[in-house]
Amino acid sequence: MTTTKSAGAEKRRHPRFPLAITMNIPLGGETGETRRATICDLSMSGMSLTSDAVLEEGMLLHLKLNLPLEIRGEVRHAKSGPGGLHRYGIHFHNIKEGMTERKA
Repeated sequence: MTTTKSAGAEKRRHPRFPLAITMNIPLGGETGETRRATICDLSMSGMSLTSDAVLEEGMLLHLKLNLPLEIRGEVRHAKSGPGGLHRYGIHFHNIKEGMTERKA
């Protein structure tokens, strides 16, 4: 018997796990402005988040959590939603855990 994937099935290297963690996104510039965001799901190579911040595909982010964890990633997907919220797909470039760094 052969199994087939539906046309809309996602093809990911790593499984994503649902979360609901809020964080600040630095928008750069001289003002040091940040916006709140909520991480919706997380995997070893990426995450999705929602925010009222306007981010562009290809934009590089340097995210710091209230954990010994820093993430450098790139906005790969952007989708506008209701109430001025946007949903973004972020692909990780580097994850720094405490004193170690690894490529995603």
